[in-house]
Amino acid sequence: MRTWEKGIIMIARTIVFFGLISTLMYGKFDQILSAAAGLFALFVPSIVRKIYPHPSRRIWPWVSPFYNDSIYALFAIFMAAHITFLNVPFLQLDLYNQVWKGADVPSHYLGGLVTWVIFNEVVLESSRTYNLHWSPLKIVSISLFALFLVGIAWEFFEVALQPNMPWLYESMSNKMQDVVMELLGFGTGILMVFKLEYPYSMKKPLENAPVQFGTTSVDILPQPDHVKE
Repeated sequence: MRTWEKGIIMIARTIVFFGLISTLMYGKFDQILSAAAGLFALFVPSIVRKIYPHPSRRIWPWVSPFYNDSIYALFAIFMAAHITFLNVPFLQLDLYNQVWKGADVPSHYLGGLVTWVIFNEVVLESSRTYNLHWSPLKIVSISLFALFLVGIAWEFFEVALQPNMPWLYESMSNKMQDVVMELLGFGTGILMVFKLEYPYSMKKPLENAPVQFGTTSVDILPQPDHVKE
């Protein structure tokens, strides 16, 4: 793990931890639940790596995002921002509902970015691991479709929660804005992956894939014809 990525993850954990303490002191139940879940989520990749250091080839595509340090760092940024928007530590300030109604704009943007890079890596590693030989266009199309479905499902989930959590009410235009921001996050992810090759490359194997992965991610990449010969 790069030093700066490790630093981002540690800072995010600290921010969310203070956010949890703050919500326990001042927050509502949903804020406490969100902060606790967020703090736990920031340790999940580390827990998965500890418990399952050498994933099998069969399930590798589905767990590969847990082993990608760069995705871990991006997820940490999103989680720290999201929890802070819900309750600024020790200020008893809910930006979503008290100060800045547009706080869900960056939240949905970052959420769209992180969700897409996760989905795209799963599809990409599926193509590599199972030798499906999918083109980058097909891989991106599948992951974008998954992102769109999840974005729509999330909005319906919020509507279903409104009877018990009326503060979740949003106008139809606001919900459309949320989906648009998630798609803008997807657009940023496209630029990062294809131009910067971050948090991973569509052409090169995952840098920090587990070394003893049965047949490693490098080995199961389709080989050029001249190499096969």
